[in-house]
Amino acid sequence: MNIRIKVLTILNFLIILSCNQIIAQNEKEILWTTAWSPNGELIAIGGNVNSLNIYNADLKLHKSFPVKNTITRVKWHPSKNMIAVATQLSTEKSFVINLDSNEKIELTGISPDGARGIDWNLTGEYLAVADNDGQILIYNVKGQLIRKFVNQTNSTKGITDIAWHPKKNILTTVTDQIRFLDIEGNLIKSIKHRPEEVMLLSVAWHKSGDFFVTGDYGDEKDKSLLQYWNEKGELLKSIDISIGEYRNLSWNPDGNRLATASDALRIWDTQGNLISVGNSKDYLWGVSWNKNGKKIITSSTQQRIALWNKKAKKIITIE
Repeated sequence: MNIRIKVLTILNFLIILSCNQIIAQNEKEILWTTAWSPNGELIAIGGNVNSLNIYNADLKLHKSFPVKNTITRVKWHPSKNMIAVATQLSTEKSFVINLDSNEKIELTGISPDGARGIDWNLTGEYLAVADNDGQILIYNVKGQLIRKFVNQTNSTKGITDIAWHPKKNILTTVTDQIRFLDIEGNLIKSIKHRPEEVMLLSVAWHKSGDFFVTGDYGDEKDKSLLQYWNEKGELLKSIDISIGEYRNLSWNPDGNRLATASDALRIWDTQGNLISVGNSKDYLWGVSWNKNGKKIITSSTQQRIALWNKKAKKIITIE
């Protein structure tokens, strides 16, 4: 019996080791994030590919910067040719890079486990980073840390996304709950988004500031939810049609269409009505509209970069 138990234990260990290796290999293929520059000329894409790649609008490589391991999110400055980059599982810390000078500014104070949430405020005066220890860090445009606080007292859960209110210096974070905080770190409100214990992954405010949208992970029992909320945090609509989790959300410049990345590219109106669906071979993680709202760029779990029109019809795919 002891020998049998030892053999089973070894077999179980080998199975777990093999599964972990497969997972690690799959993670290496993921393009986590993409963002179109405000002027519509460049596209930033990052993931588990050891580089931050900048493409022209026609998807030809423009610049590439080495970044060891995982880039979780990229956000362009609203008016400058600068990109804020969040990293995790990496010896390299999150940073801001100026594409005109190639100057790279490391963001200090972030958890050694990295960060997944990053966002500029409307004017670009402040950059907020939400890290995997539940900290929120505020930097100025020069990358200097000016404030740091925790998402909630006695909470160490990692924050999966962060967004500034489009007209106020108020932050919205998502993790196990939706939380509103002022720029000093005072908790304004906390919302449990569903009865089940399901992690949220993404948040996007509408340009009007009247409402915002969140996407969650779902689990084996509960479908992923896309939820519309008013400014006060009152639920307006909850949608459960997606098979995959909602990794990223993006409003078009006019604010009349929302693109979501999950098992498919889906486009919604401001009321949460589904307008268009673009099928995908693999799960989409990154999504972003171009300047005029006529094209969408997505990135996927299998290193595919796809360009779509505004009706979710695929134009081109780069493997």
